[in-house]
Amino acid sequence: MLETQLHFVSAIAVFLAAVVAIYLTLKLKDNLRKLTLILTIFILTHAIFHVTGFLGFNFLAEGVFEPISVAVLIFFGIAFSGYTKVARMNLKGMALVWAPSTLFLIVMSNITVILLLVALGVFLVLVARSKSVRSFQFQMSIFLVVWILGEIAGSLQNSGIIVFTALQGDIGIEIHVVSMVFFSIMLWLRFYYSERSGKKMIEGLDAALR
Repeated sequence: MLETQLHFVSAIAVFLAAVVAIYLTLKLKDNLRKLTLILTIFILTHAIFHVTGFLGFNFLAEGVFEPISVAVLIFFGIAFSGYTKVARMNLKGMALVWAPSTLFLIVMSNITVILLLVALGVFLVLVARSKSVRSFQFQMSIFLVVWILGEIAGSLQNSGIIVFTALQGDIGIEIHVVSMVFFSIMLWLRFYYSERSGKKMIEGLDAALR
């Protein structure tokens, strides 16, 4: 598939994930709403990355929106961990971080992998705290590992270090599509089972919000 087609498929997967996140943001209250709002901002920002990539604005997509989306994901992981009190978070506070970081991310267009590794580190700490391979934290870690593998494979292919002779197109974005589809399916399955069983969609929220 062409890169634009892969961006289109990823955008669909991400927007489907956004439906769950937006619904939860509207349904939940207080601190839970603030936490799911951060997740929603990550999903929508990453959706913009794929839309701009689909339209051919590669610098804007890869140099601005993708790293910003990862930065928001890191912020979500920190908020989830409880190191930052979600009750004290607001959009104004996020804007204070957003403005200088946006300029920095535009200059450092190759910072995505570094930010992804930071995000993975945050969620691995959460996995260690949850002590469960079935947790939301563990599944997010898998999502991030696949995403990182896509970024690394794409960089190796673009630099000519590795040539994927048996594969056509951009292997990096192809793996990225897999990660986005996994993320969307994960959210929908968790949403379905939480609605069916009455259990929480994300484990450990009480500890994070204390």
